Amino acid sequence: MEHLNELISKEYLAKLDRLVLSIREKLSQQGYSGTRKSLAKGNSLEFSDFREYTAGDDLRRVDWNSYSRLDRLYLKLFMEEKQATVSLFLDNSASMGMEKKMIYAKALAASLSYITLQSMDTLNILSWNQGLNAKKTHVHNKTRFLEIIHFLDGIQAFGETNLSKSIHEFCKQPLVRGVSIVISDFLSEENWEESIKLLQYQKQDVIFIWILSAEEKEPTLQGNIRLQDVETNAAWDMEITNSILTAYQKELSRYEAYLKELCKKKNVRFFSVVEGEPLLNVITRIVS
Repeated sequence: MEHLNELISKEYLAKLDRLVLSIREKLSQQGYSGTRKSLAKGNSLEFSDFREYTAGDDLRRVDWNSYSRLDRLYLKLFMEEKQATVSLFLDNSASMGMEKKMIYAKALAASLSYITLQSMDTLNILSWNQGLNAKKTHVHNKTRFLEIIHFLDGIQAFGETNLSKSIHEFCKQPLVRGVSIVISDFLSEENWEESIKLLQYQKQDVIFIWILSAEEKEPTLQGNIRLQDVETNAAWDMEITNSILTAYQKELSRYEAYLKELCKKKNVRFFSVVEGEPLLNVITRIVS
């Protein structure tokens, strides 16, 4: 089984470092003092939001009123504080296990995690199918990147898909304003608009990354075969002909157009990715 450290090499991370530096330089030239335009926060007196306390945080900024109500520690955040929160939702339903799609999706998640931590932002990373399966939250130190790699390596593809339920579970705790990135093949009949609404209600800028395997994008199947849905186990015996493949391509294009239109309507950034594309090219598209 292929592991992430075979894709996320020191040489590759050095390229990500240069990418982060390049983005910062562009923002600086455009007059932004921080690493981002709309998520900059700081030490001014204007209150902005909360985030959960983690070891090493300044106790002077703890909101003791919240503690008395919730019995948990939260920090007050103020405008211009140069730390944003990025939440990565990685689909680990059974359909993500096709070919090398899962390892590629993990590599995308690892790359975005590295850039988040390199930018001194806070990272939440979660795997989901019918609900949340595993999570690492409130990570804001680049020295923990290897821990993120081990976490991602341990994720397996299984089960069906229910993103909105997973988001409901995650949103049981207060969320700070930030960016939520969903990495998925979106191969289900779920109402994706509901998931977008849930995240945007929590003050999240949403990004959808639609990932397909090379075979899903350009099928090479021919002849009499049995197709089986890996999530529901439903099966169909059929003959794959050129006309069937043409119809498949039309339906795939229709579905992509639907996702793009939905994201455009809801002000969500949308990226279509095929497993095997050079990682750095994909990451550059997403973060630039």
